[in-house]
Amino acid sequence: MEDSESWSEYKNALEEWKGKMKEVLEEWKGKMKEVLEEWKEKMKEAAKKGAASMPSIPTISMPPMPPISSILTSRSNVVASRIGDDELRIIDMLVKAGLFNTRSEAVAYLVREGIKARRDIVDRVSSSLEEISRLRKEVEEHVKRLRMELGLSRSEAPEGSEGKESLGKRKACPKCGRSLENMPEEIMICPYCGFRLRKG
Repeated sequence: MEDSESWSEYKNALEEWKGKMKEVLEEWKGKMKEVLEEWKEKMKEAAKKGAASMPSIPTISMPPMPPISSILTSRSNVVASRIGDDELRIIDMLVKAGLFNTRSEAVAYLVREGIKARRDIVDRVSSSLEEISRLRKEVEEHVKRLRMELGLSRSEAPEGSEGKESLGKRKACPKCGRSLENMPEEIMICPYCGFRLRKG
């Protein structure tokens, strides 16, 4: 599935490149036509004046071609997404109108602009995640200090813990439901709500 998506993205990138290539060639053809018309006029004037030498043919160099790599690296991440019929019609309308060469290009633009428009939400979520990370580190440090005070090590288990469910198997506190995946296996009390996880 991933290879299929990557190939689809690559084909879309090639379609985008072909569109850019066509624009470059059309612009070059227009400039070349203007240069040749100017040269023809100079030739006519020189012939009328009986000039000994004719104007030299202008050098017309090919324009630089847009590299495919720049297209591929600009949007190198592939994300599969399901969208509704209404959204698809809008995307197809934008492509048909010539604003974008492919659906992929239109979707990438709308996603980028959507993120910009709701930057406040993105910033709030980012801030919340940073706060959660900070609190988690504080809890880990607190648990580490408690382990040192109790004289526990990761290789030791508290007395009476044989046959009891280990913290590694218990992914969350049964009372508050908070994740305990990053907590030491020897922990006996939930650091979030104080629920006793094991009998001492």
